[in-house]
Amino acid sequence: MNAKIVAVIAIVVVVAAGCGAALFVMNNDDSDKPYRSSDMTGRLAVMGNANNDDYIDDKDLDVLDAIIDGTTTAAEHPLADANNDGTVDSKDREMVQKMIDKTKQTVYFVDANSKIAKADYPLSRVVVVGTNVMLSVQAIGGITEGRVVGVTGEKTKDYTLFSDVKDITKVSTSVASADYDTVSLIGNVDAILTMGSATYIKNEKQFTDAGIEVLRFPSSDGLRAVSTALTLGYLLQLEERAQKYAKFCDDVLEHVQDLAKKVKENEVKTALTVTMTLGVSGTISDYYPLPQYVGAKNVADWDTASKNYEEGDTWLRDEKYHVDKLIHYKQYSYDDANFKDTYKTLAENFDDIATYQDHNYVVVNSYAPAIVRLAYTASILYPEIYGADYGDEIHQQYIDGFVDNLREAGYKVSEHHAMITYDDVYGSA
Repeated sequence: MNAKIVAVIAIVVVVAAGCGAALFVMNNDDSDKPYRSSDMTGRLAVMGNANNDDYIDDKDLDVLDAIIDGTTTAAEHPLADANNDGTVDSKDREMVQKMIDKTKQTVYFVDANSKIAKADYPLSRVVVVGTNVMLSVQAIGGITEGRVVGVTGEKTKDYTLFSDVKDITKVSTSVASADYDTVSLIGNVDAILTMGSATYIKNEKQFTDAGIEVLRFPSSDGLRAVSTALTLGYLLQLEERAQKYAKFCDDVLEHVQDLAKKVKENEVKTALTVTMTLGVSGTISDYYPLPQYVGAKNVADWDTASKNYEEGDTWLRDEKYHVDKLIHYKQYSYDDANFKDTYKTLAENFDDIATYQDHNYVVVNSYAPAIVRLAYTASILYPEIYGADYGDEIHQQYIDGFVDNLREAGYKVSEHHAMITYDDVYGSA
C-alpha cells in the first residue's frame, strides 16, 4: 500500500485539532447550512479524494488534471488513484466524475488496517457487527434511513441506546460475529460493516466467497471515528448527515483546545485513563491523549496500548502514578439504573491506590463517542474552566443531533449518570 496513505491516516487525530470555528450548538441558526470543512488530512478515506479534503467533487478533478498534465505528482496526492490500478491517469478522472454523479460502481477506500478495500457503491443493505461501528452508523442516520438490515443480538446490548435496532434481524448472539446462514436468509446484503480487529468476523472468507464484502472501519480508534463517519457517509449516501457530525466533532475539539490554553503552567493536573476493566492506557492508546487535549498531563510511561492492573499487582501504587484523576471509560447501559453497582464493581479493581482513596476515581460511559468522552474528560479535570456540566451539555447535543431514537424519546442526559463519581455513589463527605 502507498506509504503516504498510511501517513495521512496516522495524522488525522493530530491535525483535526485545527478544524472548526466555534463551539457547535446543534439548534443554532447555522445548523442546517452545508458545512465546508477546511480539513485536508484525508479523513474521507475514499480513493478518488485526490485533494485530500472531506469531499468528492470538482476540486478532485482539478487535482487529477494537474497530475495528468504534469503540474503536480501523484506522490503528493495519496488518494488520487481512484481505480486503484497503481497509475493516476484519465481512467481515474472518468471514475471520479462518475463518483460525483453518484453512479453505481465499485469504489475503493482505506480501511481500519490501512489496506485498500473495495465496496459496491452505494451500500443500501448492510449488516453491522461491532458496537463502535454501530455507533458510527447510528450517528450518520444509517439506522433511521433503513440501511441496516442485520445486527448482532448479544445479551449485553444496551436496548436503551439501541432501541432503534430491536426489530432488526439478529445475525448472532455475539458482538463480534455473524452467522453465515442467517445473513444469507436476509438476502441482498451489500456488505458487512465491522471493526478492524481480526477477532471480528472470523469467518470472513465464507462471506467474501459468497460475494458479500466484509468492510472494516476504525470506529473504536478515538477521533478517527470522524474519518469513519465521513467514509461511511459517502458509501451509504448519507454525506449531509456525516458532514454535520464532522462539524460537531470539529467544533467541540476546537473549543476544548481553545479553553485548554487557559490552564496555567503551575496548574497542570495529572491523570491516568483506564479502558475495558483493568487496562490502564499506555502512550499508544487512543485514550492516552484525552487529558492532554484539555490541558492536563497523562503520566503513563509505557509504550503499549494498555497495562493491566490485576489482583496482586502493586505497581499502580507507586507515587509517580498518584494522579489528580483516574478516569475509567467503560460501556454501561444508558438507562443506568444500576450505576452505583457499575461504579463499585469497576472501582474494586483500583480501591487500593491513593487516587481512589482520595475519591478521585471517575467512570465515564464509553458508549458515548470519542468527542463526548473528551468533553467529560475536560469537565472532570478542569470544571472551573469548562464547567462541571460541560460533558453532559456536549453529550446532550450529540443525542439531539445524532441519536434519533433517544432524541424522539426525550432522553435527558442530566437525568442519568453518563459520568459517575465517588460522591454520586457514596455521597459527599
